[in-house]
Amino acid sequence: MDDKNFINAKFHFEQGINFFQKEKYSEAENEFLKSLDIVPNRFSTISNLIKIFIKTNQPQKLKKIISINQNYYEEDDFKYGVAYSKYFDGKYKDSLEICKNLEKKKELKSSIQDLIALNFKKEKNYLNVLKIYKKKLSQNKKNFMVYFNIGCLFLELGRINQAYHYFKKSENLNPKDKRTLWNLSLCLLTQGDLKKGFNLYEHRWEKENAAPKKFVDIPKLKEISNIKDKKILVWDEQGLGDAVHFIRFVIDLSKFSSRITLVVDSKLKDIFECFSNQIKITDYKNLVIENFDYQIPICSIPKLLNISKKQEINFYEIRLKEKNPYDENFKSDKINIGLTWSGNPNYPMDEFRSINFSHFKDLLDLDFINFYKLSQSSKFDDEKKFKDFLNFFDYGNKSLLEISYLMKKLDLVISTDTSIIHLAGSLKVKSILLLNYNSEWRWFNDDKKTIWYPTVEIIKQTQFNSWENVFKTLLKRVNELKK
Repeated sequence: MDDKNFINAKFHFEQGINFFQKEKYSEAENEFLKSLDIVPNRFSTISNLIKIFIKTNQPQKLKKIISINQNYYEEDDFKYGVAYSKYFDGKYKDSLEICKNLEKKKELKSSIQDLIALNFKKEKNYLNVLKIYKKKLSQNKKNFMVYFNIGCLFLELGRINQAYHYFKKSENLNPKDKRTLWNLSLCLLTQGDLKKGFNLYEHRWEKENAAPKKFVDIPKLKEISNIKDKKILVWDEQGLGDAVHFIRFVIDLSKFSSRITLVVDSKLKDIFECFSNQIKITDYKNLVIENFDYQIPICSIPKLLNISKKQEINFYEIRLKEKNPYDENFKSDKINIGLTWSGNPNYPMDEFRSINFSHFKDLLDLDFINFYKLSQSSKFDDEKKFKDFLNFFDYGNKSLLEISYLMKKLDLVISTDTSIIHLAGSLKVKSILLLNYNSEWRWFNDDKKTIWYPTVEIIKQTQFNSWENVFKTLLKRVNELKK
């Protein structure tokens, strides 16, 4: 290798180190890759890329760099990458086995302890997770990340007060850490402190794998004053359920300006048509960007409106066109119930909110009920089980608009925490929400009724990750419907 190539490789490597130390991981990755192109197989560069792929949660890139550099398997940093790759693949026992062999390495001890804790958490061995973090605290009481990790543990367990306590300790040690501030917002919102919670909720953009901001060339709406007659673009973010859930705040915003455009997923455009007298509804395909004065993401509107109390939350019913283009005649001699039990599997806490179809067996054995699957997908391999029940019908291939019309004709909708329950609640359909113990902030600590939707009843787990009490109560509720 000539001196020029070596100098260039060194330059990009040092630039990568500089970006890495500033936590600018995307820029660091690019610089390390440039260095690796010039000087292939340099382990210091490979090692830093492994660290970046771990920190930025990029399992496929981690697996690739490991697979093409097997000659470094005896290096401790490489083994650490392999252990993390096993963790990403769900091979927790294999990951733990590698970790045990690396735990004695002083320079890796802290990172390995964290990975062991993550593996234990996935195996739901929460006591051992807490022991690891407590041990780390005894070694260094000023490590804000340990307090943060304990807060995340309690947040996952639905122990909001304890989670808040540790996130505050983390914040006191490092007030600028965006991850801590984001998680504090979730605790505050769950506890009903809406003003502080929605203020900190803005840190959602700094969390891992945050969705990209849209329309950044248009000034963001930051003040409610003096927006009369200003053209405002409101855009959806996160999932369909969030758009259905938060559209109420767009209607509230229309009291300050009559020139609001809401752009949403095309699946929701016709469903939201009833609000077209207050706001313009469009989808991304038909959106025309023309002279907007401001833009704002839909979940930022509560902060803009200074929402501080639950009593300030309004409800606006979604009213479909009177003429139903998707006529479906349900049997009048049966109770007709819509059913959704699984949400988006990519949602971080979906393993707790989704329910295995087998839990519904006793319910589906009721011969006076016809059941209708309302969601398009399921994280479980349920299709084969559908055929065991003659009173179960799969409507998962229908559009969201069709499902909306269908729900209006059902006697009841039963759903876990998915977009279906938000849609049913907004349509004022009688519904039951089956809610996990460690539920999302939007359900606060409610276990029977919710401020968001007047026709939704909540049946919530009384113990972490146990659906026993939920289905016992649900069976009782459904039997009460017998005609």
